[in-house]
Amino acid sequence: MALFVFIVTISHNQALCRPFTPSMYTVGEGSIAGYSSIDFIQTSVAYPKEYVSLHTGIFPGTDLRFSTSMLQGSFKELSDTTMGDSAIGIWHSFGLLLNALSGGLLVELGLPTAPDAYYNETAFTTELGLTTFSLALIAAFSAKPFTAVFASCYILIPQEGESVFDGLSFNVFHKGTWSSVFGLNPLKKDSMLYYKKLSNDIVYFSSTVVFDVYPILPFVSLCVGDRINNTPVYGDHGLPVLYKGYNDTLFFVTSLGIRYFFNEKTFIGTGVVYNCIRDCEYSLHYSVNIDVSSVW
Repeated sequence: MALFVFIVTISHNQALCRPFTPSMYTVGEGSIAGYSSIDFIQTSVAYPKEYVSLHTGIFPGTDLRFSTSMLQGSFKELSDTTMGDSAIGIWHSFGLLLNALSGGLLVELGLPTAPDAYYNETAFTTELGLTTFSLALIAAFSAKPFTAVFASCYILIPQEGESVFDGLSFNVFHKGTWSSVFGLNPLKKDSMLYYKKLSNDIVYFSSTVVFDVYPILPFVSLCVGDRINNTPVYGDHGLPVLYKGYNDTLFFVTSLGIRYFFNEKTFIGTGVVYNCIRDCEYSLHYSVNIDVSSVW
């Protein structure tokens, strides 16, 4: 599933929903927020996937995030237990405005711990196995009895056989560093952000509405995204490389779920995700999950 992360309403102190909108919950210094889920995923095959995430406060308004997943099954060449995607990110909250609007920024580095999507068969199409870099802006508006959360995200995805950071340079003694503006010049061929290298990138927009009937909080989410070049990107296996199991170009996904809070720091929940656009048999069809979270 895309971005196995969760959100928080302004009125409560713990994470509420998933899976499309990054969490707005900021962990305080000295505290740790833990999240775990098991998803039953249906593509052309069915398999379970486990996900774990830890957030720890490092500065006021800022926390550090780690996440990883495990795939369970024995499909194609994969073993019974296969490491999935992992990530490390930094979240910074801009705070609360007029007691109704809040926002923040999430920078996340995807780590290539899963099978490489360019070279592996697609039995587990929910993983990329690539180094990615993403930037997300998240905002929430509260008007009881609901809170609406919106996110926009741009994800740098490398070309086949390349790293997303190819062309990034901080060697001030090399003239190419200055002409490429440290690799950020989109018109420089060897630059990290050279415009022709951005064709595989993904941009998506998501929205989640949480209905506040605490201690029960139902939610509904929508996510729409597209590959920048709007054409399929094929890997070494000759099949389109999907983003997190969704369609190979334009995708539209919806989610419905509910959480029960034992207190403001601990919940258990369940939900379903449905992929509305599927061009390939091995695209994600739907998934059902059970999740728990707590803050210590």
